[in-house]
Amino acid sequence: MDDGHEHRLHIVRTVRIFAGLPEAAQRRVASAAVTRPYRRDERVYGPGDRTGLFIVHSGLVKVYRLTETGNEQLIRLMAPGDFLGETALLADTITDHFAVALQPSELCVIDRARFTRLLGQHPAVAVQMLRTVSARLDAAEEMVSALSGKSVRQRLAQQLLHLADEAGGAGFLLPTTKRELASYLGTTPETLSRRLGALEEDGVIRLGPGRRIEVLDPAALRGVAAA
Repeated sequence: MDDGHEHRLHIVRTVRIFAGLPEAAQRRVASAAVTRPYRRDERVYGPGDRTGLFIVHSGLVKVYRLTETGNEQLIRLMAPGDFLGETALLADTITDHFAVALQPSELCVIDRARFTRLLGQHPAVAVQMLRTVSARLDAAEEMVSALSGKSVRQRLAQQLLHLADEAGGAGFLLPTTKRELASYLGTTPETLSRRLGALEEDGVIRLGPGRRIEVLDPAALRGVAAA
C-alpha cells in the first residue's frame, strides 16, 4: 500500500464517525479520500458551494457566516479529528456559510458521490454522524441561551474554562484573534478586552504575550461563569 493511502488511513482513524468501522471499511474510506493542504486564510468553501466531507488532520479551520451588516459571526472552530461540510452533504444542498483555514492546515476530503455510497454500505457511519451533529446542535442551543441569559463576563469565563479543559492545563493560546472570540461571544473586541483586563486585575487569569492566557484561579473562574 502506498504511503499516501496509509497517511489518509491514519486521518480516517482519528475521526469518531469512522473509528468503529472494521479495518477493511476504513481502508475503503481512505481510498475514497484525497488530502489537500490549505494556506493560512485560504478558503475551504463558501456559500453556494456543494461540499463534500472535510476532515481536519492538522491546523485549525473556522466556520462562520456573514451578518446582514457584513460582520463575521463565528459558528465554530474545527480542530484535528473534526469534520465539516456535513450539513449540506446530508441535506443535498449548497452551503450557506464559509470555512477558512486559520493557520496552515491539512484536510482530507471525500466527495459527495463517494460519501453517499459509503453511507449506503455502512449505515453505522450515518448514525454516528447524526449523533455528532446532534451534539453540535445542543452546543449551539446552549450558546444561544448563554447569549440571551448571561453577561459577557460569564460567557467569557465559560469559554476560558472550556479552552483550558481542551488544552489539558491552566495555560493555553487563544485559537482565534480576540476580534473573532468577541464575535463568537456576541460582544465587541473593546468589551472583550475590558473583561479580560478585569479578570486579570482580580487575579483570576494572567494575560501573556500574543494570545497566551493562564488560568490562575479555576475555582474563581467557575464562580464567575456560574454567577
